[in-house]
Amino acid sequence: MKTRLAGFAATVAATAIATPALAEGLTLTVDGVRNADGNVVVMVFDHPEAYEYLEWRYAVQLAEIPARPGQVTHHFPDLTEGPYAIFVFHDENGDRDLNYDNDRLLEGVGASGEQTFDATFAEAAVGPGTVMVPLYYDE
Repeated sequence: MKTRLAGFAATVAATAIATPALAEGLTLTVDGVRNADGNVVVMVFDHPEAYEYLEWRYAVQLAEIPARPGQVTHHFPDLTEGPYAIFVFHDENGDRDLNYDNDRLLEGVGASGEQTFDATFAEAAVGPGTVMVPLYYDE
């Protein structure tokens, strides 16, 4: 998974401004953030292959939200069509990469839809509106 996420730092940084929730588009709430370290990275996809391989370059939206314990929210006003699949991870150390040790995740992950971080696009598909994604931590 690490190689799939490498190199998207500049693109995320350019789009990483949290905005207040509005009436249209997609409003994402990420639940279960364990601390205020780093950021919650969000990738929104509208194409199954890009999502299943986490090809961040083909994400329709990217965001980096300052972490805080509990929940963080971000509004995507331009996401009005769908379906979308959302992948999030808590980048606690700020390296813009999902860290793991062997098969154990060191940072939290989550996905829309079926609520598992390894969901397919069809399982993760959501429409515009309000979406909640819980984070999963191995530790």
